[in-house]
Amino acid sequence: MEYNKIRKAFSRLKATPFHPQWFVFRREQESLAVISSYLRGPVLDIGCADQKLRHFLPNDTTYIGLDYYQTATFWYRTRPQIYGDAQALPFSDSSIQSVVLLDVLEHIPDPNKCLEEIHRVLTEEGILVLQVPFLYPIHDAPLDFSRWTVYGLRILAQEQGFAIAQENPMGNSLETAALLTNIAQSKTVLNWITHKNPLAILGLLLPLTVPCLNIVAWVLAKFSPPESIMPHSYRIILAKA
Repeated sequence: MEYNKIRKAFSRLKATPFHPQWFVFRREQESLAVISSYLRGPVLDIGCADQKLRHFLPNDTTYIGLDYYQTATFWYRTRPQIYGDAQALPFSDSSIQSVVLLDVLEHIPDPNKCLEEIHRVLTEEGILVLQVPFLYPIHDAPLDFSRWTVYGLRILAQEQGFAIAQENPMGNSLETAALLTNIAQSKTVLNWITHKNPLAILGLLLPLTVPCLNIVAWVLAKFSPPESIMPHSYRIILAKA
């Protein structure tokens, strides 16, 4: 089976513990619903990809999906409403009420310029929903530039004129450890298959090891005190100050 076919087969399992990134995807629908509850007026979705968010928005909003031309056309084969650069947004000052930036800021060479532009186009009571990975592998290389702690995000946001309304670390240490372990073992097996390494036979164990790690981490996390030392991601709600 070819590499891409294997990845496609795994993608069908993303809502189940059999997927290596279950802790990222298992609450995807719920997460988009929560995010949409903060959004009003014109909503700008930067790096919109397949535009999943638009299906969760309130009826009184107007959705605007923006993506970088090369990324949308050649990587994801998607078509946004507008092609553009997050570092030079094609909108007038104070014209957008809500901006969403989900797992995009790490792919932007100048994140300060991006937030400066978002601040410019937001209305006086506008908000930004920002989500970024923290402990997560390099992805979409070579366009993967940054990782932040919550403390770095606070400084980044405040320097560009935002007030933090809410902070949400996503994933406790056990869940993040299981996530990274499952990604590592799955990627190793895929590499073995690609290079026709005899060790690829060990891939037969993945349907056992992946769900076992996911379920054990999920159960133990439920009996563990809240902590945020090792989240896999952060979601932060920012208000234009």
